Amino acid sequence: MDNSKKLPSNKREKVVAPNLKKQNLFETICSYGITILCFIFFGYVAIMSVLQTSEFDSANFGGEVIQFNYDDLVMNFFLLGGFFLLVFALSRYANVFKKVSDLALVVGLSVYTITLGFIWIFMAQSVPAADSGTVTQTAMEAAKGNYQSFQASNDTFYNNVSYYKIYPFQLGFVFISEIVYRIFGTTTSMPMQVFNVLALTALYIAIVAISKKLFKSKSVTFITVFMLAGCIQGILFTTFVYGNIIGIASAMWACYFVIRFMQSEEKRNYLNLLPASLLMALSVVAKYNNMIWLAAICIALLIYIIKNKKWLHFVSIAFVVLISVGSFNLVIMSYEKRSGVDLGKGVDQILYLDAGLNESAMAPGWYNDMAKSQFLNANLDNKQADTWAKTDIKERLNKFKQDSHYRNNFFSKKILSQWNEPSYESLWVSQVKGHYFGEVKENTTLYSIYNGKINKFLYDYFDFFQMITFILFAIGVAGLIKKRCSAETIMILTGLAGGFIYHTLFEGKSQYVLTYFIVMIMFSSYGLYLLVKPKNFNNNSDSEKETLGDKFKKVIFKIDSKTRQS
Repeated sequence: MDNSKKLPSNKREKVVAPNLKKQNLFETICSYGITILCFIFFGYVAIMSVLQTSEFDSANFGGEVIQFNYDDLVMNFFLLGGFFLLVFALSRYANVFKKVSDLALVVGLSVYTITLGFIWIFMAQSVPAADSGTVTQTAMEAAKGNYQSFQASNDTFYNNVSYYKIYPFQLGFVFISEIVYRIFGTTTSMPMQVFNVLALTALYIAIVAISKKLFKSKSVTFITVFMLAGCIQGILFTTFVYGNIIGIASAMWACYFVIRFMQSEEKRNYLNLLPASLLMALSVVAKYNNMIWLAAICIALLIYIIKNKKWLHFVSIAFVVLISVGSFNLVIMSYEKRSGVDLGKGVDQILYLDAGLNESAMAPGWYNDMAKSQFLNANLDNKQADTWAKTDIKERLNKFKQDSHYRNNFFSKKILSQWNEPSYESLWVSQVKGHYFGEVKENTTLYSIYNGKINKFLYDYFDFFQMITFILFAIGVAGLIKKRCSAETIMILTGLAGGFIYHTLFEGKSQYVLTYFIVMIMFSSYGLYLLVKPKNFNNNSDSEKETLGDKFKKVIFKIDSKTRQS
């Protein structure tokens, strides 16, 4: 929101995705391809977010059963209209906002996030359960030199097989947690929840830094900061002791250093790839699904190499991949050596694809126990389990081909059950679990957050914030289609599109896509900028076309002038 009224037209801030050099054909094709894909994917979700909302069935809240409810369209349009009118009105005072330095914005956002995050985790004092509880217990025991959990278990749910023979990829987060528990003790999981808050803060700072690099605009940076502050879902999610937040924070900082590498003209710009590789390795170790972001980085580097004809930089792609994948494998090997147990490969991704193409009691393509059951029924034989999965996948694809109505309904509900669930289970992850202090008492703030008036307000707010974010994201991406974005921007959009495709096909849950939703905010901020970007109302010689934002601001300016005169 810059005030450009006093600046000549050639001095005004113009925001585009960076194009440091003329695009080649390959970069142009990639730019159009990924921006159009993102516009289609999230444009659909944006439209549906106005029409309906995916919500948890209160009668089976703990079971994560999703319901699809139609929205009050009149109320949604009223809220949208009110929001945009308010933004257009405030944009007139952009000069006041412009005086705030970028550093002050980042410090303010950091203090805000840490303060609210600490208040929340210590208020909720959530006890990890299910998979989160299992990996937490393993990390605590490993911190004390106990590796019993790697041996045969007494849990009939896993056929008395060690959890980590089925899910060895969970050991990455176990490793990170073990380090924290060795330092801060193994009494509770609160040290990891504190770490989550700090990681979320780091994520927000990374998004602001990337936004500044991509759009080179104080206006977009300012909007990004305030939209991130409005993303309360991220703060509530910090009670979830898992690798989601740590993983995405590391991935975004890895992307930041890759952007620095691609935008720098210095001879030693390749040094940025070292922190990028290490951070991407941490991201994959924390959450294996972040291989999606590793793929996005590799694609961006490939575009950069072809565009600049720097063929030796193919080594950089190999370096990033080797460090990331190698670190993950080293962690598993470390636990195998310490425990004396050969863990094997565990469940292959094709089993999760099979699960994601099948029905679930929660919502289409959500958790349905298929991957684990097939693997155990095959006696941990990957080849046999994969064969069964391939057979079932073929049957499901044939069903989708023969029954287009069922196919469309299945994937529509699967997509909307994840992306259009406005809380992204950020409150659910602690609400359905135990608390270190015992039962949540009535007439307390925490009880109201979970069950009372504050809960109702939060879910209404989540619904509105989600709707705004998706609409503005679609506008921002539409603007990028016209501008033809560079490899740096393509990298972030590829990660978002990759996450959308992956969770449309593989096992899904709304909590899985929260991290992508947070990253989307930088493009939503750009979309809001495109609507309200400042322009000199009185400069008739200006050759720039009048934007929709200019027209609205003229109306507001005239209304305000008439009000003062009367």
